[in-house]
Amino acid sequence: MSVRFFASFLILSFCSLLTSSSAYAQWAAMNPVRQVQKQPDGAVFSMGTGTLKVQLCSESVIHVLYSPTASFAKRADFVVIKESWPAAQWSMQSTDDAVTLTTSLVKITVTKKDGAISYAEVHGGTLVQEASRSLTPEKVNGEDTYRAESFVSIYGSHEGLYGLGQHQAGVWNYRGESVDISQENSNISVPLMLSSKGYGIFWNNTSRSRFNNRFANYLYISSEVADVIDYYFLYGPEFDKIIAEYRDLTGQAPMFGKWAYGFWQCKNRYKSQEELLGVARKYRDLHIPVDDIVQDWFWWNRKGEFVFNKNYPDPKAMIDELHAENFHLMISIWPFFEPGSANYDYMQSKGWFVDAFKYAKPPYHANAMAVYDATSPEARKYYWDLVNKGLFSIGADAWWMDTTEPETEGQEENILLNHKLAAGSGTRNVNVYPLLDTGAVYQGQRSASDKKRVFILSRSAFAGSQRNAVTAWSGDINSDWLTFKRQIPAGLNFELSGIPYWTTDIGGFVSGNPTDPVFRELFIRWFQYGTFNPILRVHGTRQPDENELWSYGPDAQTILVNFDRLRYRMLPYIYSLAWKTTIEAYTPMRPLVMDFRTDQRAQNVGDQFMYGPAFLVNPVTEPAAKTRQLYLPEDKWYDFWTGVAVEGGRTINASAPLDRLPLYVRAGSIVPLGPDEEWSTQKPADPIELRIYRGANGDFVLYEDENDNYDYEKGVYATIPLHWDDAAQTLTIGERKGQFPGMLESRAFRVVFVSENHGVGINPADEADKVVQYSGKRIAVTP
Repeated sequence: MSVRFFASFLILSFCSLLTSSSAYAQWAAMNPVRQVQKQPDGAVFSMGTGTLKVQLCSESVIHVLYSPTASFAKRADFVVIKESWPAAQWSMQSTDDAVTLTTSLVKITVTKKDGAISYAEVHGGTLVQEASRSLTPEKVNGEDTYRAESFVSIYGSHEGLYGLGQHQAGVWNYRGESVDISQENSNISVPLMLSSKGYGIFWNNTSRSRFNNRFANYLYISSEVADVIDYYFLYGPEFDKIIAEYRDLTGQAPMFGKWAYGFWQCKNRYKSQEELLGVARKYRDLHIPVDDIVQDWFWWNRKGEFVFNKNYPDPKAMIDELHAENFHLMISIWPFFEPGSANYDYMQSKGWFVDAFKYAKPPYHANAMAVYDATSPEARKYYWDLVNKGLFSIGADAWWMDTTEPETEGQEENILLNHKLAAGSGTRNVNVYPLLDTGAVYQGQRSASDKKRVFILSRSAFAGSQRNAVTAWSGDINSDWLTFKRQIPAGLNFELSGIPYWTTDIGGFVSGNPTDPVFRELFIRWFQYGTFNPILRVHGTRQPDENELWSYGPDAQTILVNFDRLRYRMLPYIYSLAWKTTIEAYTPMRPLVMDFRTDQRAQNVGDQFMYGPAFLVNPVTEPAAKTRQLYLPEDKWYDFWTGVAVEGGRTINASAPLDRLPLYVRAGSIVPLGPDEEWSTQKPADPIELRIYRGANGDFVLYEDENDNYDYEKGVYATIPLHWDDAAQTLTIGERKGQFPGMLESRAFRVVFVSENHGVGINPADEADKVVQYSGKRIAVTP
């Protein structure tokens, strides 16, 4: 086939496809602007067909609505909770051809002939254009509704597209890909897409949707059910600002208790009170750092009864002993109810079930089950009341909300589809279930107590889930190297979907053998990676049935415990990032494109990431590897293990023996490290080792509070600003702001200026360069 013929074939094929698209058909027919009405917050455009509204929420957040009628009917919005905006400064100009709305940052141009909307930087080029949109009448799940389509033109062959939740195909940059926005086990869908050009699109629709960029310079966004097209254009250009705008719309992420940022022990599953307590006691006997142990499923008699079975003769005493040993307990809860359970008949009489169905593969799920309707406020309250009475009231600390898609195994499609819910059509609301289900527990616990921070581990999530104190995990994944490798881009895209807390089953769920040397190596590499996940936890099905750190043999145990120790030494750094995540809408696990957005090589790196501002993490995902090729962005970097300085802007082969993860620290970093401890609050964070990585200016804010309650929301916390002036070679430990009960009035800082073989690795430096006593007043320190 000649080049010319092949090009002609592609063009004709593409045009043929476009002609068949209802979105393009409307665009080609030209849906002109008939009239423009300026409003205090934007403009309304009466179109040849339908009505378009462009609302300027702020200088960088633009809300677009398109209705097939002359008005915008008020509708329930489960996701966006921001109801009002301060008045934005903007101007409007109109010509015969177009209407232009301009803020200090962006320029929005609506073309009169067809209603196309172009978004541009106010002093730069065009970012993206919504060329057309359409709402096609359809009857779905018994209701008259519309199929929504938006046809977007993308400019620039190097533009990268990210976010959209967590998907398992191993794809990092979604340019040229098609992504379904539909919830399944191990696939989490969030309709927020970010572009390396510095903008984001949040598609506000809860039905099954799709972002399709399989055509080089075009993006189709579609949804099965809609009354209006509803999306937000978010301008940064930096990703942190875009994500902050998204969280401003959908809710901020609250802090977890400090314990949650430590290590979590779990397996599938602990089968008795005796077994679970025995594991906890052994961890303390071996002095291995850990804060949480997890009780997975089948601790109950029947699903839907929040009552322990006979293998747990005294659950309150069990929890009390765990607390006495400085453990927290997370318990698995499901949204399913089994016929014959204590609550089934009552809930069925209230109409609080979506459907009863049979799982496909006994003996695990031999009986019919019903999932409760989380779109019903009454059902949500009742669900929390059951959890509260059976579990929270006896001291349970955290919730493993499993199958929050809800469960889709044994059938191809989500069970909410084609059912009626309290909120209306299940097909219309199919993706929002995990938000509402986790919201029942978050809001319930917040109403019950402000003394214990909510923690929810959820198998699924949706836009807004971060406001429910949700950490998502990557689902029931396989235990092999390919699956491990795919978790890294999956997690990084999830981080760019605006929900900051994410984790995996270290070692995979299905399945592994701790006595197998090949699996041991995989588990070690996965644990090294997990040390730098927002939440560090092991889980999985193992044969033999052990998954504790000592289960992998003495050599592996030494490596695993060392990385566990590193996690605990980093807690002053990690907990400060948690505060930054809540207060500043920060993202702790950061794909390189977040901090090096204009670097084209960084844009396409999906297997490395920053953990906070300091650490460049480079997971090893190949068996028997001794080195790992990695990209160092333009900057100066220090090898964490040796202190050797390396110039960036290039690819290197880093040493990667089994006991080391290639780990680099960016010049200008200030890293606070605490003492060795066996649980997160065992010791006061004193002394703190401040590692200074010279070569650039740097800042860090050290945050502390009471560790577990909601007083921080009332301002009960303290911060200490740290600044490194590289030109003056001076570290300034600033004046402490704030206070809280139990705060250290004075402490020691061991200042270490990192150099080759000095201030390196996991252990505290043998000798500090300076030791200063700090009582809250400003101190300047020089080498």
